[in-house]
Amino acid sequence: MNNKLLIIDDEEVLIRNYKSYFGRKGYIVFISLTGEQGLELLKEHDPDLMLLDLHLKDGIQGMEVLREAIAIKPNLKVAILTGFGQDEEVRNACIVLGAKVVLKKPLALDVLKDEIEKLKTL
Repeated sequence: MNNKLLIIDDEEVLIRNYKSYFGRKGYIVFISLTGEQGLELLKEHDPDLMLLDLHLKDGIQGMEVLREAIAIKPNLKVAILTGFGQDEEVRNACIVLGAKVVLKKPLALDVLKDEIEKLKTL
């Protein structure tokens, strides 16, 4: 397991904060504002972990990114981030597609770090 983390979210300030925080914690962090760019980063850098916003402003949405990411790398450990609650149907669909956990935004950085650490062990 490497410490490469891919973060795909359309909130630029948020992902820059995540990149800085996780970088200080020893992770190699790649960030993307779109699903398309995120999938390219996945192919190029081969991370083992991904944080993925479910609702992206532009391009393909989180569910499709998740589907394609798992097709590219079946053992990828994905945490879904969503600010739209944890609707049981959506949560279950994410899990069926390959996500390990669905988290509600906003999350304190230390809580998110704990979730990432748990994700590494799954």
